[in-house]
Amino acid sequence: MYTVRRPVENVYLVREPDRRRTRELLALLLSPLPPMAVLFAAIWTNLETFRLGYQIERLQKQKETLVERQRQLEMERARISALSRVENVARERLGFVTPGRGQVVFVKDGPSGTPPQLVVPSKAAGPETQGPPAPVRTEEGF
Repeated sequence: MYTVRRPVENVYLVREPDRRRTRELLALLLSPLPPMAVLFAAIWTNLETFRLGYQIERLQKQKETLVERQRQLEMERARISALSRVENVARERLGFVTPGRGQVVFVKDGPSGTPPQLVVPSKAAGPETQGPPAPVRTEEGF
């Protein structure tokens, strides 16, 4: 006996999609998303913490470098603006000389809005004619 297999030809047979099974499959596929989102958020915050730590360290080193540079510049400014150095430069390079008594003219500031008054030192003047008054120190230290 020989059997012959033939395909079933039933054109009226239509397979309906199983909605319950489709929902189960969709739920199974989407269920790992919330834990993965939490995991990715935790990893991101950890990486961001490391990145910010490195950035803070780099900025602290930069601040230390700038503070040291500021200290060096302040020392340089103090050295350059020392009165003895300025006097030596004025005498040696520029050829300045100490003014005589007749060459010194003092200016007194008047009240606000009035012009300054010239004061000519007398021959018998005391210690006021030794030179101009010391400069007034400002906030910047000049």
